Amino acid sequence: MGVRARALAAVASAPPLLLLLSLSLSLLLGGAGCKQRGGGGTAAAAKPSTNDIADLAQVPTPSAADARYKNVFKPLDGTWVGTFEIFIDSRGQQRAPRPRSIDSAALDRAPYKLQSRVDVQQHYVSESPTFQRVTIVDRYKDAQGRTRVVESRGVNKVQDGKLWCVVKKPDDTVIHRGTLAAAQTIIWQRERRSPLAIEWFHETVHEQTYSIVGWGYYGADKPELAPRMFFRARYRRPK
Repeated sequence: MGVRARALAAVASAPPLLLLLSLSLSLLLGGAGCKQRGGGGTAAAAKPSTNDIADLAQVPTPSAADARYKNVFKPLDGTWVGTFEIFIDSRGQQRAPRPRSIDSAALDRAPYKLQSRVDVQQHYVSESPTFQRVTIVDRYKDAQGRTRVVESRGVNKVQDGKLWCVVKKPDDTVIHRGTLAAAQTIIWQRERRSPLAIEWFHETVHEQTYSIVGWGYYGADKPELAPRMFFRARYRRPK
């Protein structure tokens, strides 16, 4: 998901005119350093556990519980290009439940307003029936109109009988837990309370198209109300 999570967080806390500036500043932040341990002399970097969900390097050893998800990510293999868009409900947060079904086309009409757009290229490669790597390149214009490019890497994987999407960005690692909703659709979600980041979205993959639609809570948003921030992505295979 690359720069998109930063874009969403920027929208949550910044007025529309400051969105791209906030996004640009976030891209300049460095990544967190590796934690080290050891006594005197040279400290050794801690080796990640093979059970660490955030670990991108090691392919988890398949378990019997993983078998039902064999090749679940395979339709994503290859290259995709398109846009990721962020919308705000101009009415603010409403006293209503969190939506579990979103009409993607409705985001083009009131009360929703487009706040930001990111051009995206993704390349997926399956290394096994339950492990897939992805490289994401995001392009957007900053407040001065200059094109910024950010590259992220991640994995889709089945681990301990569960679906996971892990993306390592320059300043953060984002983890989503997945649920298979249909043969072509996965529902991804995460819930972090501090700092606030609650997300829910449908990801649907067809032979030539790949789409995302969902919502999120960030910053000072109130999770007990309906979300005010929505996002949509529409990708296709390049000709």
